Amino acid sequence: MKTLSKFLSVAVIASASLFAGGGFVPAPQPDVEPVEPAVAEIPATEPESTIKPYIGGGIGSSSTSVSSQAKVCGGCQYDKLNQAVSKAPDKLLKWGGDGSATSAMALVGSEVNDYLAVEGRLTKSVSDYEIKDHKPISMYNVGLYLKPQYKFEDFSVYALLGYGFTNINFMDVDTKANGFQYGGGASYDINDQLTVFADYTKLVGQSKKISEATTLKDIDNINAGLIYRP
Repeated sequence: MKTLSKFLSVAVIASASLFAGGGFVPAPQPDVEPVEPAVAEIPATEPESTIKPYIGGGIGSSSTSVSSQAKVCGGCQYDKLNQAVSKAPDKLLKWGGDGSATSAMALVGSEVNDYLAVEGRLTKSVSDYEIKDHKPISMYNVGLYLKPQYKFEDFSVYALLGYGFTNINFMDVDTKANGFQYGGGASYDINDQLTVFADYTKLVGQSKKISEATTLKDIDNINAGLIYRP
């Protein structure tokens, strides 16, 4: 009986010790908010545009070719032997020739990429075409062209393919000639902003009647000038 009483006493003391905090209890930890790892920010950069506008101008020489023909009365003939008057057949007179004039040209365009540009041009004769047995002729032309090009570092070659409107003035009468125009040339980049160029354009390629007797056959233009890129 004494042994049982001792066992119960030891059990009661051990239980009281456990519930009173006698066992191991971990110390409370303070609340700590998680910290996100630092990430370096990369500044946003806008992509470089491939469209590069430009303006320019040049001076050159323009040439044209015209032909004229007209029927004239052959007059009357008098046959003295037969005492009769007869009419001579009409005669066909032909004349014409070539002429040249100084021209000025202004352009504005934009490179779409390294291989293609779009370009508009205004070309005007600043002197008249002087052609033998004809009154002076003058013209101006407005054209819009696709400009395929190929670059060899600072040197480029290109073509001009487009549509244009040409006004021809002869004997104070304006005649319109619209249609396909073409040409080609070469350019050299002096620096990133300045380019020199020389080219040829066919402004009128089909015959156009500019008066009752005269037909204009063609107009060619050669330019040399400068392009500026802002």
